[in-house]
This record gives sequence, structure tokens and C-alpha cells, in this order.
Amino acid sequence: MALRFPIPRRWPILAAVLLAATACLPPEAEAQIKRGRRFGDDGGCLGCHELADIDGRVRHEPFAQKRCGDCHKPHGLVGALRLKETGRALCRLCHEDAALGLDGAFLHEPAARGLCETCHDPHAADNAGLLPAPQGDLCFTCHDAGAFRLEHRHPPLEEGCASCHVVHGGDQPGLLRLPAGDLCTQCHDIGDRSVVQAHSGYAVPADGCGTCHSPHSSDSRSLLRASIHGPVADGDCASCHADPEGDRPFALNENDADTLCLVCHDADEMAGEDPHPPVADGACTSCHDPHGSPRAALLARPATELCLDCHDHVEESLHKPSGHDPVGRDCTLCHQAHGRVGDHLVDGDVNELCLGCHAGQRVEMESPGAHAAFAGGSCLDCHLPHGSDFPALSVADSFDLCSGCHDDADGWLRSRSVHKPLQTDGCDACHAAHASAETALLRASGDDLCARCHESEMAASDMAVVHPPFADADCGGCHAPHAAGHDGLLLRSQASLCADCHDDSGAAAAATSAHPDYVAGNCTACHLPHAGGLRGLLPLAPADLCATCHGELAERIATQEAHAPAAEGSCLDCHLPHLSDEATLLAAAVPGQCLDCHDGDDADFRALHLGVAGEELDCRHCHDPHAASTAGLIQRNAHDPFSSGACDICHPGAEGGRP
Repeated sequence: MALRFPIPRRWPILAAVLLAATACLPPEAEAQIKRGRRFGDDGGCLGCHELADIDGRVRHEPFAQKRCGDCHKPHGLVGALRLKETGRALCRLCHEDAALGLDGAFLHEPAARGLCETCHDPHAADNAGLLPAPQGDLCFTCHDAGAFRLEHRHPPLEEGCASCHVVHGGDQPGLLRLPAGDLCTQCHDIGDRSVVQAHSGYAVPADGCGTCHSPHSSDSRSLLRASIHGPVADGDCASCHADPEGDRPFALNENDADTLCLVCHDADEMAGEDPHPPVADGACTSCHDPHGSPRAALLARPATELCLDCHDHVEESLHKPSGHDPVGRDCTLCHQAHGRVGDHLVDGDVNELCLGCHAGQRVEMESPGAHAAFAGGSCLDCHLPHGSDFPALSVADSFDLCSGCHDDADGWLRSRSVHKPLQTDGCDACHAAHASAETALLRASGDDLCARCHESEMAASDMAVVHPPFADADCGGCHAPHAAGHDGLLLRSQASLCADCHDDSGAAAAATSAHPDYVAGNCTACHLPHAGGLRGLLPLAPADLCATCHGELAERIATQEAHAPAAEGSCLDCHLPHLSDEATLLAAAVPGQCLDCHDGDDADFRALHLGVAGEELDCRHCHDPHAASTAGLIQRNAHDPFSSGACDICHPGAEGGRP
């Protein structure tokens, strides 16, 4: 049974409005409200993205067939690349690992890291496999082309790297298509008479070709490797191996390879005193290949790789924040494999070894401003040879390193005030480690050095009033460079420092009144220490400066009837800033100071003051010197007869009274 619902009267109206609105929608908006499939295969992308804008004669199949949705999500911010998956996971949606060799034991590094886009364009390219460049050129973007372009080149190299190598992954080392011997015998008949004769009559096995021959290029016509054992180069295989016509043609002439080496190589000369253990043990083939190598000295593997087999602690250095470049490249740049262990296998003076690369430091070492430890010590006193957790291969952070010789450094950090660079950056923020033309190994002259951090303060030297020590760039005259027992890195208390030039010793004790900050030696409470725009290095106009402490008084002056000097902000017209022989830091005694402006002998004055002359009165008894809520600046607490002007009650026969 169908359910029935009452239809509200408004629904027909709403339906009409909706239909009208739909009719007004543009076609692309209309597609959003159609039922069923909303987009074609291209997801509507081609309304904005022109295929012609993407060049390349070889096109990725989804792109060629306009199936944008195979890789991209249809929604997202304009300009954002919205892919269904990231990296290799996206390609796996269509391409199986097995088909590409990605399930092999050895993977091409970009493939192992899932960086398919390193070698392939996702849309189109001019080269097969969607390569952005011809295969050979593409390989050389990562692999050193020089090693492949020597005078004589292996013919398959001309056909491209893929003639011998798989591009993604496989089961053979070096990403070879086949085991090395099988690969060589595809082109070379190693049983051929000419080949056997070329190898002194020895039928060399196919899997040994790479021992003596380079698979890519060489300066040798027969593609011999860069480093070839002398007998091999001379074709004298019989100097090490038994007669090729005998029962055991490849047997060695001695019991083992290492013993055989000593037939030509003097063991005592190589080993010397305190030798490298492999040398002492005569284990030559643990490091050297007896036939050939792409590396100097017939090394069987890269030098660093060989060394790290035993010196695994050095491998840790490779991962430290500060690493020595030769460690990752070639240990033999610094060490001699046949040297003395006690000398760390270094041939000669350590400093000379370092200066072989760091030539600029030789000039510093020989300069008059050289650091004593640098000129007279070893580089290893301050630097680690392989890697460090600290910059510049330092054995410790710069502060701990320097404090090893400068004993007072430890005390600096316990001081009341410590120079910020010393706390955060260490000594080398201000001092050169090796040499400097400035005293104390400073990186620049005193004031120039300070300006590197205190640029705004130094700019104050252009202001109207400049403190003389600051004008002379004598920062050290007031401030300690490292730490101090006083705020602001002051050498001594403010009072003591200021008194060096502003000597008024003993004056405060003899004065009747003194400014509290002056007595406390807090000069910078009222004065700028370097420069300012006002006389006396005041940071504010006198009235504003006084108001920072005397705020209540400043408010009364602003809101009540104010004494003219106070209203004009002329505090220093009446008061001295530091000391006074009068109370409240007055510049002169009362009434004398008042009578500088007020005529105490004037008839009107006398009439208001019971006929008494001004010089006989203390104005402060009745008047507030700054501001009051009553006319005449009368003190706010007044005797009633006085406040009402009835002076004759207490003073019979008075000539006048309050107005």
C-alpha cells in the first residue's frame, strides 16, 4: 500500500523556483546535478587542460586515451596535483613489479626509492619508455660520464646502457641482464685460439673477464682496467701461475696468494715498524686484487669501504652533523695503508697533511696574529679527523673547547650578567679560531664587532647628544666582553663607572636632600647611557621623565589649577636633579626662590599677606607649589578662618585677608 503524505501548499512554488534556477545554470554546472555518470573518461579535465600543451611523440596510454581519472582524483584545489597514490604506488596500479623486475634482488636506486618520475615522464616524451632524454644521456645525469668516455669504448656501450643492464631491477649485481660471464660470451668466444693466446695460453674463465677488463671504456686498446698488476699488463701470467699446459694451469706458484706477493714485494719494507695489521699478517689480498681494478693500487673495493670493514667506529662519523669530506670519499687521501699504526697511518706531520687541503690556514698559521694553540699545536688538539657533533669538526662546542685552556671561562657562566653570544653561540661568535689582525683574535675591531649585533644602538651615534665614551667607540670602557657581576655587562656598578668622569664623591652625604636613584647609583633610571636627543642624555622631556615616578603629582598638575612652572613642565626651574642643600631638591631656599617670580614687596602682595613682606614668609605653609583645586594654590587642608578669609579672627587689626 502506497503511503500518502499531505503536500504543503508551498511545495509547488518551491518546485517552480528550483526548475527556473536549474534552467539558468551553465552547461558545466548542469552536469553536476545529472544522475548517473557525471563525467566522461577525462573527468572534464580537457575543458581546461589542452592536450596540445603537452609535447612528446610517445604518450602514456592513459594520457593518450584521455583517461585522466586513471591517475588523478577529480576534486581538489585549483592548481593542486591530486593523484590517487604517491610515487611508485601510483604506477603499481597498472604496472606489476614482476614485469618490471622490481621483485629482483638488486634494484636501481630511483626504483628502490619509488621515484619513477626521475626517469619517466607521466604524460608524454620524445623517447621510448617515456624517457625525458635519450637513454644514454639520461643515465649520465647520475653516473659520471667521464668514466664511460675514455679513448677506447666497449662496443655495446654505443648501443646504450640497456644492452647490458636492466633498467629497474634484477637478480644480478650491477643490474646486469645475465651473470657477467654469460653476458661476455654472448659476443666473445673465450675458447677461440686468439683469445687464449692473448691470455698467455691460459683458458681464462668467462666470469673473470671483469677482473682485468673494463666493461665500459679505457685508455687501453684491450680495455684493460685503470689499475693492472704488472705481470698481467706484461702478459706474464706464468710468473704467478703454473704452466698453462700442466694439470693445474691456474695453480699458484706458491702456497697461497699472499705468500706469492712477497716474491716481488719486500715484506720488511712494506711492514716497517708498528705496521698496519693486514700488512703485518701479510694479508695482501684482503685489500688488493691480484689482477686488475678500476681503482688505484689494485684495491679490490673502494678504499673507504675496505677500511670500514675493520674500522666500524669511523662509519659512525659519516653520519655526524659535521663530517670530514675525505672520509666519505677515500681514506687513502689522508692515510697510508702500509704506514705506522702509532702515527694513525699518516705519512708525515699531521698539520702538513691538513694544510695540503686547507692552504688558507697556512697563511693564518704563519701570521703575527695567529692563535698560540694553532701556531704551536696540532690540528687534532681542536678538531676530530673524521666527524663531529659540533661545527668545523670541533672536539667540543666552542665554549667547552676554549675553556680547556682559558680557565676563567667557566666562571663567566656563573656571573650575574653573561654576554648572550657566549651563552648561545660560543666563543667563535666574536673570536676567530685560528688568527686575526685584531687583538684577542677578535673577528673585527671592537666597535665594528659590537655593531654586528648592536646595530640599533650604534646608530644612536648620529643623535644630537652623544655620551663621550660611546662617541669614542670605547665599548670596553664600560662593558665587559664576556661576563660581569653587574647588569648590562658593566665592569663596575653604575655609580662607580659614572663617577670616573662625573666625580662628586661625598656630595650626597653632605647634601640636605638627594634623588633616591642618584643615591642608589641607578644613573640609567634618568639618563641614556649612549646617546639621545635631549640635553643631559634624558630619555624624555624633564616633566615627562619625572612623571614616570611622580604620576599622582603629574595628574594633579594636568587636572587642577597648576603653578605656572609646573604647568610648563619646567621641573628643573625649581628643583635640582641629583642633590640639594635644600629640602625636596629645591634649587634655592624658600622664599628666595619664590621671590624670583613674585614681588614680595608689592602692595597687593602685602595686602593679601597681613602686611607682611614676602621675604618674611615660607610660602609652602599656605600654598601648594605644584597644583591645587582652589584659587591661589591654597593647600587643600586649610584652617577654617583662613579658608573663609576671616583672618581678623586670629589677627586683630589685620590690613587684609584672603580674597
